[in-house]
Amino acid sequence: MLSLCWPSLPWLEQRSPSGRFHSFSRNLSLALGGIQNVGTWGGGHPFDVQERRVPPGATVCPYHTHLAQWELFLVRSGEGIVRVGSERVPVRPGDVWIHPPGEAHQLINPGTHDLHVLIVADHPQLDAFHYPDSNKWGLRPPGGFFHVTSADYFDGEDPRDTPGAVSPLIVPAPASPFSSRFRSVDSIAWEAWSSPKGKFRGTSKELSIALGALRNTPTGLGGHPFDLEWGKLAPGECGCPFHSHSSQWEFYVLLEGSARVRTIEGTTEFKAGDIVLHPPFEAHQVTATGEADLVYLLVADNPTVDVWHYPDSNKWGFRSPRKFFRATDADYWDGEE
Repeated sequence: MLSLCWPSLPWLEQRSPSGRFHSFSRNLSLALGGIQNVGTWGGGHPFDVQERRVPPGATVCPYHTHLAQWELFLVRSGEGIVRVGSERVPVRPGDVWIHPPGEAHQLINPGTHDLHVLIVADHPQLDAFHYPDSNKWGLRPPGGFFHVTSADYFDGEDPRDTPGAVSPLIVPAPASPFSSRFRSVDSIAWEAWSSPKGKFRGTSKELSIALGALRNTPTGLGGHPFDLEWGKLAPGECGCPFHSHSSQWEFYVLLEGSARVRTIEGTTEFKAGDIVLHPPFEAHQVTATGEADLVYLLVADNPTVDVWHYPDSNKWGFRSPRKFFRATDADYWDGEE
């Protein structure tokens, strides 16, 4: 388990030469051991979580689109405007939205107070960016920005070939309109759950599902690369049995109340402002403590395959197909011949 107090992190300033693009960030994932722009394929985390503070009159970054990366925004305080396509969409506290690959976007603070947003992004191994206002491109890796000069596929490969006509580069736009991926958290209903005897219970707002993601489904099949859930546990409530994942990562941001987090090493007390990361294979369980509700944000990735283990009951589970079982010893050749 990796954890720290979120408000104790220093603000890092990012500012363009003229100051038009100006913001301050706290990168929560990097503080918990993540690697900048590196996913699990390179020893990093599957997603990046950061807080961004945008001063009045500033814009976070140039108008841009990603060819591979997804970005989700949740407004914590202040008001702003999202520029997306020809639209200018006002945003306020509690608004949440997601930009899939191919959707150009920009966040602006035209007001008189700081705009605070929480940003979640995935870590594709390869990504390219396009800046429509300047017709500029960027690549990651290796990094760097450039203007494109059209070339034929065989240009420079075979001097006997004469380059032909080249079509302009076009970034494919998302199939769904932005309005279908924009919601106010207040407009999303709380959903309650409980085990048969009531030992495990809680309520949640599944924000990613409300933004169009299919439940427990990876990208390419209708899901998002990560899921965001707004959860709430009343004092004394425990959300789920003690368990671990073979593939999935879980990142908790505690917004209100206090919690006791159990791992194989024991229990640790946490309070509002703390963040906790559980990597795969780390058994964990969250229980609300104190006299007020525990309110939290949970970010989890969507691995294609995941297996669960429940140490208290020595039970296992599969996500797909969704089944739970206990293992019975068998020989490798049992049932084969």
